[in-house]
Amino acid sequence: MFNKGTYALVLAAVGIVASMISAPLLASAVSDYFTIKKAKVFVDPDRDRLRANLITHGLIPTDGSEGAFGYGILTSDGDAILVTTTHPGVLDSEDQSYILDPVWHNHFVRLDSVAACGADPGVVDITWQSPGKVVIEDNRAKISRVPTGEFDGTHSITGSPLELELGEDVAAAVSFRLSPVFGAGGLEAVCVTDITPAEALQVTS
Repeated sequence: MFNKGTYALVLAAVGIVASMISAPLLASAVSDYFTIKKAKVFVDPDRDRLRANLITHGLIPTDGSEGAFGYGILTSDGDAILVTTTHPGVLDSEDQSYILDPVWHNHFVRLDSVAACGADPGVVDITWQSPGKVVIEDNRAKISRVPTGEFDGTHSITGSPLELELGEDVAAAVSFRLSPVFGAGGLEAVCVTDITPAEALQVTS
């Protein structure tokens, strides 16, 4: 299961933003591609698979021009979050060809409290492997063939074995930004900021 404090932190952030999302000031300040208008998530418990169709208000950039951001699926019965993301400048996925490759790709990640991130959660575990598949078409992120059961991979940063499980009890779909923190020794932390819930979530199985 999630670290309960971290899970509460993420869901609290989702709840706070959800309570504000109708405010005109916030709506005008949030980029149209960043706001998920509707998230449709289908879970197949017989095959331990998940797929999702995330529909945003505007065209989703695929050239890296908007920096590091992504979309995520949170569950309440696993120990990982599914994220699909783009971040030219950081090579952390088998799907990227080179360090500046902005290709969209998936990860399983674990979040926790990280000192360098302050009140925001930070990435502590992340898969090198890209579970499932993601296709960006205009204002849609189509995610498919994601395993919901136990997933054996390797840690993207350390290369050590990593075992994660997404789970099937979908609790939220969100957008987020990634904020790397660098120190004298290089990359010290990756913070997850601006966590914003989908305006509508539909889950079927």
